[in-house]
Amino acid sequence: MGIYERYRNVDYALPKTYLSWDLFGAGLENLGRGRKAVELPLRDPNPDEVLLRVDALGLCFSDTKLIWAGPNHPRILGRDLEKDPAVAGHEAALTVVKVGSNWKNKFSIGQRYIIQADIKIGGVQKAFGYVQRGAMAQYTYAGPWVLDGDGVCYLIPMQDKTGYVEAALVEPWACVEAAYQLPERTKPIVGGRALVVFASPDAKADFSGVYSAPPEKLVVLGYNDQDLSAFGIAGDIRKDVGPELVKETADAAGGFNDIFLVGLPDAALTEACDIALAESGALCFLASGEIPGKAAIDIGRAHYHLTRYVGARDGAAKNAYGQNVRTDLKKGGRTWMVGAAGPMGQMHVQRALELDNPPSKLYCTDLSQERLDYMVNRLKHLADKKGVGFMAVNVGGMTDLEVRLNQFTGGNGFDDVYVHAPVAALAEQASGFLADQSVFNIFAGVGIGTKAMISPDIFCKQHARLIGSSGSSMDDIINTLKKMESGKLATRMSLAALGGIEATWEGVKGVKENRFPGKTAIFPQLNNIPLAGLSDLANVSPETADKLEPGCVWTNDAEKVFLEKFLKI
Repeated sequence: MGIYERYRNVDYALPKTYLSWDLFGAGLENLGRGRKAVELPLRDPNPDEVLLRVDALGLCFSDTKLIWAGPNHPRILGRDLEKDPAVAGHEAALTVVKVGSNWKNKFSIGQRYIIQADIKIGGVQKAFGYVQRGAMAQYTYAGPWVLDGDGVCYLIPMQDKTGYVEAALVEPWACVEAAYQLPERTKPIVGGRALVVFASPDAKADFSGVYSAPPEKLVVLGYNDQDLSAFGIAGDIRKDVGPELVKETADAAGGFNDIFLVGLPDAALTEACDIALAESGALCFLASGEIPGKAAIDIGRAHYHLTRYVGARDGAAKNAYGQNVRTDLKKGGRTWMVGAAGPMGQMHVQRALELDNPPSKLYCTDLSQERLDYMVNRLKHLADKKGVGFMAVNVGGMTDLEVRLNQFTGGNGFDDVYVHAPVAALAEQASGFLADQSVFNIFAGVGIGTKAMISPDIFCKQHARLIGSSGSSMDDIINTLKKMESGKLATRMSLAALGGIEATWEGVKGVKENRFPGKTAIFPQLNNIPLAGLSDLANVSPETADKLEPGCVWTNDAEKVFLEKFLKI
């Protein structure tokens, strides 16, 4: 039996110690000691634990946020890292190597898993790689929070044939897949808090049929004697209206689940209503004409708080909800990927091209020619195979982008726009090229409070959806794993660089600095393997480089050769 098969079967003696990249404070200088991993004893698992070997670890930009913030990161706020260090890492392929006595009936040596890291116990977050020590180490211990957290096991089994890297990259891919599974709210929240704002004395709306049961609370501002019987309750009704009054009522109510903004509001009133939304709240524009100008919309809240925007030109609230509930890219449509050549952007581009029914046109923009060339080299053949009109354009210094976009779409706009860079100006620019019934996704994790100047009329007139998402659910990860293992998604194509356990420090720095155009993976069980891009892999292992697919695409055959050569067991 070769080294690779012995490794997969855990047919070797485990070491007495292991290396771990403990985080002792804020900043890369506090990752490990003197740029080196710390050495810890490899103890037997407690009765309620299993010992997991980390086979591959994808480095995530979220890891860099934790490392640079240290005890100021919201998930470990105030933790004394010098006494209780954190260990990052949640994109992991794991193998059971020892089992505590309480779990002998469920786990056995050699079983292989990935993990859903976003663990909550009784509603309290206990995330793996944050609160719990993660996978930025050669081994990690999974206890009750992972194995039986609220009756759920957060370890997800994978097939024996699945590669380590392609498994580790399921988690970031699940975040991509989740972005296309976001359900739209098709009606106001029954039992919620509602605010009606009349922008002017002549503003009119029809609320009939919008509520199947009354909201818990109703506040009306700028009341102009309209029929409000559809709400089914007597509300707090005021003749006055204005941004300050909206803020005052929202503060008192704890935010509103549904806000109906009637008429043609100015920017200040729109912005006040946007801020007044509760998490997952919906702002409904009801206008009989064109809403003038643009307003500063908090796109960070659309991403993290799932705030939503709907509208109707006929003033009928019932018609505003339920418009444009499409979740995936429009079949045969026109798609624009903004910031397309970063690691996550390239995943979206690849996913679009691997769809059974892809868009007919795909326009990809970025500022890095090197990354664009890398993306084209890997993915253009998929576009050609599917007959997709594919363009990758460097917009740095470009003065005629608007002309080019209109030429590409025939002046009809894009059915889908995905923004992969956390820059408000890009969202503002993209919002001007939306087609009717379009989906506008702020995928990049822009901070809450990031405002983009957007015309409210895109919701009233075009019924565009402004959405965003962060992270993935257990179902998203399971479904993404199934998609990968069935051959419909090649997560391995995202790999751009790799290294051994000692290369983790440099790998984290590289992620922070966008050194590589795709994902970086660490093989924690390999020692003294420098960080290398796949294009330079021949300098590390020519025989492994020979197993790559055209375009420097990682393969499971390459992984087998790589591990067979460098594993020391």
